Amino acid sequence: MSDEKPDFIKQMPASTKPPHMEVNIAGQEKLNNKLEVTRVRHHRGRRVGWVILLLIAVVLVVQYVNAAKYKALVQVIAEDRIGVNPTGEALDFGDLPRNKSAVRTVNLVSGGNTDSYIIVWKLGSISDLIKVDRNYFTLKAHTTEKLEFTASIPNSANYQYYKGQVTIFQIPKIW
Repeated sequence: MSDEKPDFIKQMPASTKPPHMEVNIAGQEKLNNKLEVTRVRHHRGRRVGWVILLLIAVVLVVQYVNAAKYKALVQVIAEDRIGVNPTGEALDFGDLPRNKSAVRTVNLVSGGNTDSYIIVWKLGSISDLIKVDRNYFTLKAHTTEKLEFTASIPNSANYQYYKGQVTIFQIPKIW
């Protein structure tokens, strides 16, 4: 008896053999080698993809950590009076009745040598009540600009506190 194992491809009827498969052992080795090289390239490409995704994630986390974050709040009241709470640490619009508005400003300072791209995010229940005068713009190097935030209380607002957060990203503009 022979020690050789029967080759599956050799046993197939000629009419069912795929035309691109070789019948001889050397041809099978070539096919296996090509598959192995393809697998190695695929795994290397996958690793490179994961490294790129990891770098993007790190950059996004660093940008979020370095972003300016302000608590934002307003209390909608029934009386026709305005209560002001001046503070530099939050966008506190105080007490406002329906159909009134208040404005707060934030100073943006660019102390670096490169321009910055500014992105403003509003989160929380107050996000629909406040508007920013500008978003998605470039802050030139060595300049200071003001952003105005306006809280406008509609007639349909409930009498309650509206809270949230405003995050201002200053991304170095390298493009």
